[in-house]
Amino acid sequence: MTTPYIGFSNSTLDKMPKVQVGHTFICIRCKEVHKLEPADDGSFLLGFYRCGGKSYLGAVNGRLVVDAKLDISGRIP
Repeated sequence: MTTPYIGFSNSTLDKMPKVQVGHTFICIRCKEVHKLEPADDGSFLLGFYRCGGKSYLGAVNGRLVVDAKLDISGRIP
């Protein structure tokens, strides 16, 4: 079994819009409005949103990453 990972550089994140918990946006998947939620522990280092019964990454360190091009991705064996 492998573990997938993704990453954004600081320069990429600096270009993304600033967001906070409760921020809303138009979903690229369903074209509906979704709201950013904090992680289960209440922190907002990673922000998530729900679409179609699934949870997706929406923000990293207060920056909107919905539809952002990844700087790196892969799998750890």
